[in-house]
Amino acid sequence: MKPRLIAAIALSLLALSGCGGGLPGAVEKGALAPKFEDTKLDGDYLWVRGIAAANQLHASLTQRRAMSREAAIANAYQRAAEYIIGGGVIANVKVKDALAQDSTLETKVQGVVRGAEIHSSEYTADDGCTVIVRIPRAKLKAANIEFGK
Repeated sequence: MKPRLIAAIALSLLALSGCGGGLPGAVEKGALAPKFEDTKLDGDYLWVRGIAAANQLHASLTQRRAMSREAAIANAYQRAAEYIIGGGVIANVKVKDALAQDSTLETKVQGVVRGAEIHSSEYTADDGCTVIVRIPRAKLKAANIEFGK
């Protein structure tokens, strides 16, 4: 009985230690959760989430998931570059009769994301994908990028 209790405690501690850093999942019951974090900076990593929808015109589950995952990775890289470098925002709003018409909002960022590691992928019921990418702070520091803790 004692060895089982010790093993159970050890497994619990191991499971809890893995939950300390990073971003929690963003999918609940097959859909995006109503609230979640997109970006987090901790002592070891910059954590960034990317999100993408699946193209429902793709015939196979594999194609829908593969393409939504690749788009989510690209979205995470874009968000990482925006966090590190900053992003430009271009907004245009045409107002007629006190109502906004033809409103557009565009963001632009140009940069290179190096050292990013894909930490996890999660799919929604409609084959969309969220990924969590992490960049070690040591790699950011090596590129002369410093953030406060």
